[in-house]
Amino acid sequence: MKRRFIAGLAAAFAVTASVVTASGAAAATPDVATASAQGGGTPNSQLPVAIQVDETKFKVVASFVGIGKQVYDCNAGTFTFREPVAGLLSRGVQAAIHGKGPFWASFDGSHVDGSGAVPAPSPDPTKNIPWLRLAGASSGAAGVFSNVTFIQRLDTRGGVAPAGTCVAPKTVAVDYSANYVFWGPK
Repeated sequence: MKRRFIAGLAAAFAVTASVVTASGAAAATPDVATASAQGGGTPNSQLPVAIQVDETKFKVVASFVGIGKQVYDCNAGTFTFREPVAGLLSRGVQAAIHGKGPFWASFDGSHVDGSGAVPAPSPDPTKNIPWLRLAGASSGAAGVFSNVTFIQRLDTRGGVAPAGTCVAPKTVAVDYSANYVFWGPK
């Protein structure tokens, strides 16, 4: 488990460094807290009902821009999802990682696992992976992810598996970015 975490951490650093350097995507995708403050209201109320979070019981505890890869393997002639590998940035500085499970781990030592994904199509599902709401289970040290109850993946860009057939063994890593919003009890 510890070896897998360290390997995931190293992979996330490498992917984030290459994606941020190559594309400058962090500057192009604002975090949700900034968008909310500028718009005077939470974007949660504008989301599909299936992925909204009840704001009478929960509040935003953190938001990050995720930049990385969606990894797919060729199985039986079709690309199937394996895992995400991403760095999470706050104001352009990497503060956490995201990986297979799914999990999110902050550099402050806090950690949250996601489960029970509820999807909603992105505005352009041919180019961008779905938006999601997941239940969160926190663990690790006290920190930013200590009391996370829900995670939303919003405003996705890219990450869709290649179309058509493939021949195994083949693995592809597709660039993506998303806003991740973490909710905890009020």
